[in-house]
Amino acid sequence: MQRRVVLALLAATFALCIAGCRSVPPRPTIPPGENPLEWSADLAAFARADRETPSAPGGVVFVGSSSIRLWDTLARDMAPLPVLNRGFGGSRLFDSVYWSHELVSVHAPALAVVFSGTNDLAGDTPKTPERLRELFLELVARLHAADRDLQIVYIAITPTLAREPHLSAVLATNRLIRAECERDPRLEFVDPSPALLDASGRPDPRFFLADKLHLNALGYSVWTSALRPVVVRRWHAQR
Repeated sequence: MQRRVVLALLAATFALCIAGCRSVPPRPTIPPGENPLEWSADLAAFARADRETPSAPGGVVFVGSSSIRLWDTLARDMAPLPVLNRGFGGSRLFDSVYWSHELVSVHAPALAVVFSGTNDLAGDTPKTPERLRELFLELVARLHAADRDLQIVYIAITPTLAREPHLSAVLATNRLIRAECERDPRLEFVDPSPALLDASGRPDPRFFLADKLHLNALGYSVWTSALRPVVVRRWHAQR
């Protein structure tokens, strides 16, 4: 079943490329412990949506894990910019690397906004901050191979009460990725986290759902306040 879904997805991608996108880069080798093919059905659903309602080039693609997928007010929060939500489940950063063409490049956007890495810093065997920096740079390289002028905004990994034991790794990862963004004018690091903390510096439950992991409407308003000016500025600079 999964094989049929992957073949259908690749066929849809090929058809979209015939319509005008650049060639699909070779797939990266899947490292031990990663399983991007588990998202094949999600990517096939995106491909169907792309066929039914193609997005115009030059828009803004938001990609990443469930905090992007659950952002129901994204189009309104970023209006009138043309945005496309390509968040998928509990995905990890390598999943976005593996599917970067289908998620982002096939749409020929002016700007990509990425929130991914939080699920890599969970459980008993979290990745190291250094490994997440490597994966971020791999994603950037693949996206810039398709479009060297693509603007990329990275949203800092959010400290949460649900994953408080990993807070030091979250902060270290954010520092490393921020430093990489500061080296490349096509990249920008946005950190809404300070506004999501209480007076003691811990994640403030007022901004999160009952699971203490995902943002609620108030939390998304904090994200919007931090992100919208950057997205608008970067998008208009590409016009």
